[in-house]
Order: sequence, then C-alpha cells, then structure tokens
Amino acid sequence: MKFLSNLHTHTLYCDGNNEAEDYIKKAIELGFVSIGFSGHSYIAGNLGEGWCMSEEGTLEYIKELKNLKEKYKDKIEVYIGLETDYYSGYKKDIKGKLSLDYTLGSVHLIKNETNGKYYSIDSSPEITEEGIKAFGGVNNYIKKYYDTLLKMIVEQEPDIIGHIDLVKKFNSGNRYFDETEDWYVNLINETLDKIKNTNSIIEINTGAMSRGWTDFPYPSKFILELILKKDIPITLNSDVHSVENIDYYFDESMEVVKETGFKKMKILKGSKFQDIEVK
Repeated sequence: MKFLSNLHTHTLYCDGNNEAEDYIKKAIELGFVSIGFSGHSYIAGNLGEGWCMSEEGTLEYIKELKNLKEKYKDKIEVYIGLETDYYSGYKKDIKGKLSLDYTLGSVHLIKNETNGKYYSIDSSPEITEEGIKAFGGVNNYIKKYYDTLLKMIVEQEPDIIGHIDLVKKFNSGNRYFDETEDWYVNLINETLDKIKNTNSIIEINTGAMSRGWTDFPYPSKFILELILKKDIPITLNSDVHSVENIDYYFDESMEVVKETGFKKMKILKGSKFQDIEVK
C-alpha cells in the first residue's frame, strides 16, 4: 500500500529549499491525493531566526497557497497549514484567524527557567549537550521537552502532533539515554495517556532519516506499539525540506505500520481527516 499524501512540507518561506509549486508538481507526479504545507510559525525576537516565517511572510505564504490551491484544484487537493511551535504563542484560535486548513503542533525549543535561556532540541549534538547540562541531566532535559509538548497540545489543540520523540534525534547508539529505561518508557506512557484524551493525530515522521540523523522514523517502534495499544490515530509525513524527499521512506514506513498491527491511518481528503485502511 502506498500512502499518497504529505502534510509536513517546508518551503522557501521558512527553512525549506523549494518553492511551494515545486512540491505540488512533484506530488502530482507521484499520484498524491493531497499535499499540505506547514511553514514554521512566526516566533518573536531572534528565537525563530533562520528557520521560521516572519509575520509578513506568513501572510504572503497563505496568499500564495490560496492561489496554488485554486490553480491545481483539478489535479490535487492542496491544504494550507502551519507548524506551530509552542513558543510562537499561538492558541487554538489561530486556525480561524488565518483561515488555515489544519495545524501541526511541535516543540523545537525548551526554556530553562533558571537561566532564562532557550535550548534547541534539534539543532546539533553540541547544543543538545549544552541543554542537557543546563537542565542538570538528560532526565530533566527530556522531561521538560514532554512537559512543554503537553502544554502545546492543550493550548493549541493541533490537528497533528509533529515528531513526538524529537529528543532522540542525536541519540544514535544511546549517546545520551537508553530508550528502554523505565523512567523514559513511563514518561512516554504518561504523555500518550494524555494525548489519547485529545483529538490530535500523531505523525510518523521520516524527516530525520532523509537528513541522515536517524535510521528509523519518529516515533520509535515501541512508541508506535503503545500508540496502537491506546488507539491513538496516526498519519505519515516526510517533514520535507527538499522536493526530492517528499515521500522519503514512505513505502518502508507503511510496512512498519502494517507489521505493528495498525488497521487504519488518517489522511486529509475532501477537507477532512478520514480513515484509510492499512493493507
């Protein structure tokens, strides 16, 4: 079974490498049913510098996508979204205010309340190590990430939760922590129990794989198994920053989904999230 959609797409408006129309043309070539754009939301100050859209750029982004949606309406469904970081300050009403089709909520930064500094989760191993040290150890660092993730979900009510275990990005070979340790498994369980009581969908995200950081999508296999057990809906996204990776590792990911035991997944079609059968 092929999964013919991607809702996690970054363009030149933020840190992507291609125009929105380039992605649309590639998606049509691949026979996609839908494609959604999720530019990184504006963050005030210098926190979003280099990777987030400006306020003005956000409005230009939405205007262009509306035009492209109309232009290609007979060939593919184009959806307008945002990847809303927790520190963007956006609330659940952002969809209505900006006439968005969906939001994808993520945490890329965590704040240390002691020194007032923000630490990027996914910039580099060096910044990760700096953050772990500032929080007094990897346990505190990771707990802060999941605490922030849950606050984001409550305040923003995103349709999709982005790369839920982003904290593993630089953890190849258990460099910083062992995912099988009880404290981490318990933390994941607690987080998923709270997500289960929301309407959010968890994405399988192949972005770190396409950029060479991991050899398995987000989330890890044991988290996928827990998601299935708790009956939380999933979808598949490539977190694409370059057009050639729009369906990166999709076929293999679908095999993982099937082997894990999922019978259905969510796809955005006809302007609503629908279940499709996993075959």
